[in-house]
Amino acid sequence: MAGNADDVNYEKLAQAIYQDILRREGNVTINVEHDVALAGRSTVMHQVDVFWRFRQAGVEHSVLIECKNYASAITLEKVRNLFAVLHDVGNCQGIMVTKTGYQSGVETFAKFYGIKLMLLRKPTEKDWEGKVKDIVIQMTTKFPVTDVASPPHVTMSFQFKNEEQKTRLEALQSKNCLHIKSVPDVRFRASTGDPVTEELRWWLPKQLQMSDKEPGGPYEQVISLQDHYILVNENTPNEELVQVKEVKIIYHVASEEREIKILGADIVDAILKDNDTGTVEYVKYNR
Repeated sequence: MAGNADDVNYEKLAQAIYQDILRREGNVTINVEHDVALAGRSTVMHQVDVFWRFRQAGVEHSVLIECKNYASAITLEKVRNLFAVLHDVGNCQGIMVTKTGYQSGVETFAKFYGIKLMLLRKPTEKDWEGKVKDIVIQMTTKFPVTDVASPPHVTMSFQFKNEEQKTRLEALQSKNCLHIKSVPDVRFRASTGDPVTEELRWWLPKQLQMSDKEPGGPYEQVISLQDHYILVNENTPNEELVQVKEVKIIYHVASEEREIKILGADIVDAILKDNDTGTVEYVKYNR
């Protein structure tokens, strides 16, 4: 392994990116290793920057990556050295990874012997030409005011199933014996008694049409309902379901301005380019 810290970090960057690529392709059991010592068929030991094994059709294969954190183009000598290691280890695919590029003759030699030449580096401004690098989203969030000064006011209109139910409930109300949970806790139910909505504290705000409302108020909205019931006198002998025809809510609107920035530097860690095909992948890996 190279002693220079920048070289080691470059090797680990290649390791992490290829591990992420394999996982995205569904190869979750393959472990990409860094700084591996391999014995060749000659018994000579070779240090490999990045390495992984896999089995295909019952045959074990290996991938060796040589990382060159160079500011200048890679010479033919470097690729010949990688070829010698590949030949000695046997039954493996070789990849050369560098930041800058390759000198004349390297591409011809590498292509003939099946060695992949890759460019791996941090993105530059030129890489973003013709592409969206940064996105800034201005968001206005509107929501009903729930403070003490301007609380929402909710009125429910009932649809009695018959005159007998109407008379009975009105009699209970006249005796102050008609009780409903506090409105925020109420949940609408089906005719079977099973809940069909969240508690009103969460359900009502989702029904309000606030996108075209300026901050302030009051505003009024009527929400028509079908097959929605509430339970009155819960857990008493007079417990029963009553159908709700509509809900009228009077409310005030507040707003909040927010800015969301999606920066290219935050979503792209590196550029991985196939030197032969020119295919570029903008890579974000999980550290």
